[in-house]
Amino acid sequence: MSIITFWNGTEDEVGTTTSSIAFATQVAIEHNIRVLLISTSLNDSTIKDSFWQESKKKSFGIFTDNRSKMIENNGLEGLDRVIRSNKVTPEAVRDYTKIVLKNRLEILLGLEGTDEAMQKQYMIMQEKYPQIMELADHYYDMVIVDLDKKIKNATRLEILKKSHIVVTMVSQKAKSIQKINELIKQNDILNEENTVMTIGKYMDNTRYNAKNITRNLLKKRDIINTIPYNNLLFEATQEGKIIDLYFNFIRLREKDENYYFVKEIKRLYANIKGKIEILQMERKI
Repeated sequence: MSIITFWNGTEDEVGTTTSSIAFATQVAIEHNIRVLLISTSLNDSTIKDSFWQESKKKSFGIFTDNRSKMIENNGLEGLDRVIRSNKVTPEAVRDYTKIVLKNRLEILLGLEGTDEAMQKQYMIMQEKYPQIMELADHYYDMVIVDLDKKIKNATRLEILKKSHIVVTMVSQKAKSIQKINELIKQNDILNEENTVMTIGKYMDNTRYNAKNITRNLLKKRDIINTIPYNNLLFEATQEGKIIDLYFNFIRLREKDENYYFVKEIKRLYANIKGKIEILQMERKI
């Protein structure tokens, strides 16, 4: 059981949320484990729009749950009430999630609302995320956290500290990569042991490709992880068709133009799994 947090360490737009969606979906479909994806956002519907169309909730046959409790926007608030009542258990977390794939992938959506009361509620709820993460970690095989930039600094640091692995998203810019690399070396929370630096919206046809960045900029041997920009992923996140997309990806052949995208997500998973196994051997998880 492990907590994986996707975090954008710079001000650049690197597709952190879509990367966490792509990773969570592939892991859930390809591996026989229970995955929870947690949104920490306010008024960002990217995760919801990726799995459900607004007018029609799509069914996936044997993968769906018959559970009638399909929480729309109040899952997080409902879970907060249970936490405050001191009656919460790890299993209770799933009562407030939305199911994508039965026994494989569930979502805990962020808050939605533009009034002042919701703004205040979000500030309060931020402090509950570390506890929710830890509770979920006792039930799910993998908890994936999409860490929003609006989370206040103290809570963000606590979330990063409680995460077993931090996927540190960075743009394909030399200065940004150098900045994050120095941060990993000097930071008490982030370190090479638990951090997986990953280039988001990656493009390979440039001098600043992964191999050159790794060898010339980072001075390392293992190629930096990437999540390539993918048109089909971009479209699917707006049309509620992520699951359809990944079922199509299963049939990909090596010559397909989307094969590289899937291959890089798999490489990211392999690197994360390797770090987790080392931490488990050292009894740090």
